[in-house]
Amino acid sequence: MAGKKLAVLLVDDSRTVLAQIEKVVIDSEEAEIVGTAGNGAEAIQKASELKPDLVIMDIVMPDIDGLAALRMLQAKQPEIRVAMLSSVGGMASKAEEAFRLGAVQVLGKPVDADALEALLAQECARSGAGAEG
Repeated sequence: MAGKKLAVLLVDDSRTVLAQIEKVVIDSEEAEIVGTAGNGAEAIQKASELKPDLVIMDIVMPDIDGLAALRMLQAKQPEIRVAMLSSVGGMASKAEEAFRLGAVQVLGKPVDADALEALLAQECARSGAGAEG
């Protein structure tokens, strides 16, 4: 049995996108979903409660958008790694801003399972999650 799994918080206002990401994370043996949220405000609250290793968050959401939430998370919990999701069309400037704010990755939507698996593997290796314990 592997050791500690990478704790992942998923944040998107689209149930369809959440379901796609959930499937990839669930299929991963090194990561587990510790919670989901539908907007940035929920993400900040749940990140504070759940202390995930990685937050995968949409950029465009109602209430508090992903970039504002990323700013707040980086200020309150800089140890949490954040990957952003972006619809491909016309989002280059938002993706650039996400990287400037500290995002570790910006994935396009629809989410490419291979890219998401690579992100999970990278973050597991970085954190030591999934190692024998």
